[in-house]
Amino acid sequence: MKNKKRRIKDLIKNIVTYFATTFTVIGLFAIIFYVFKNGLPYLSWKFITSDYAETLNVVSTKQTGEVFDDPNIENAYFVSNYGISIKNDKSVDGKKIITICYVAVNSPFNSLVETNNNAEYKAKKGEQLDVLIGETIDLQDAYAKATDGAEKFAEELNKAYKITYLQCKTTGGGIRGSLITTIYLILLTLLFSMPLGIGASIYLVLYAKNLKFKNILTNMIDATSGIPSIIFGFVGSLIFIPFVSTITKVKGYSILAGALTLTIVLLPTIIKTTSESLETVPKDYMKASLALGASKTQTIFKVILPNAIPGILTSAILSIARIIGESAALIFVMGTSIEDNIYILKGSTSLSLHIWSLTSSEVPNYGAACAISIIILIVVFALNIIVKIITYRINLKKRFFFIKVFLELLPVYNI
Repeated sequence: MKNKKRRIKDLIKNIVTYFATTFTVIGLFAIIFYVFKNGLPYLSWKFITSDYAETLNVVSTKQTGEVFDDPNIENAYFVSNYGISIKNDKSVDGKKIITICYVAVNSPFNSLVETNNNAEYKAKKGEQLDVLIGETIDLQDAYAKATDGAEKFAEELNKAYKITYLQCKTTGGGIRGSLITTIYLILLTLLFSMPLGIGASIYLVLYAKNLKFKNILTNMIDATSGIPSIIFGFVGSLIFIPFVSTITKVKGYSILAGALTLTIVLLPTIIKTTSESLETVPKDYMKASLALGASKTQTIFKVILPNAIPGILTSAILSIARIIGESAALIFVMGTSIEDNIYILKGSTSLSLHIWSLTSSEVPNYGAACAISIIILIVVFALNIIVKIITYRINLKKRFFFIKVFLELLPVYNI
């Protein structure tokens, strides 16, 4: 009877275990599948390198009488009277557009005139052509729009002796600005947080002798790691924005204020991970180094820290992942305005804030948000692989460390 009850209990426990595992795996794969399914159509080099803002210029010009030579660009349509080649293309969000792929040196498109202020405008490769209104040499209408396709647009453009209205657009919807902001944020935050975190870890593990004081510090660090990041963002807006404004005379949101705020957010994780790594280094390493005549400082920086590199790298990777994924704290110190011209003393959006902006607008763009999520997943996955490779190589070297120390101690102890 007892065996039967035990088997039933074991069966129930196994069912719960398998159900939890299956639910977790299916849930994770479902999320990844959804992200890739909706994000891949948006993901392209243009999406990564394009500005977010789309600029529209309405211009006019006319033929110069020169007939230009065809550069014979594949899948492009050449307009001989204006010296440009255009092609069918797709925008960042997958819509059909027409883009310029070639502009001759003496082309009238190098000296277009903006209709609103008569300023000179130079068309560039990659720009979109949207609507054309013009006149032929016999005063007939020339009209085309992007939805007609590049071939029809090129025919009408070639016929137009005079262009009275032409829309030139830069391709918007890209993440170039947010990507650069994220890189700046990672570099600045690691520059501030890693030395502070490693220094604090060295003190706690190797210098702090008062056990009670050490426990108080450790408990405070553990408690700090549980504080919601939005509180750090609020405090950062009260401290770091005024601080940056005071030293730089630039007021308002800034990437620098965001990096300083994330430094405080990341310090508990860095200190805890690095401390655990330092504690795993065998104490015999320090004893052997001191026995060979090295000072404590030399031992720490030449023996202990090099052998704790895997843990330090792990803390750095965890920090990078946190920086890329953080959004709540950054809203308070960097703002939510997506910028294309990036400056560390100016507000901008990281990739995670870019996702937030796309999904919280009146017309959410979930496809572009999923594309950014794919980029973040790939970056974090690649960083984890790099860390594993480095850790593996370091562990190989550590296997021979004891042999090296033993051989160096042979003449000292006359073994």
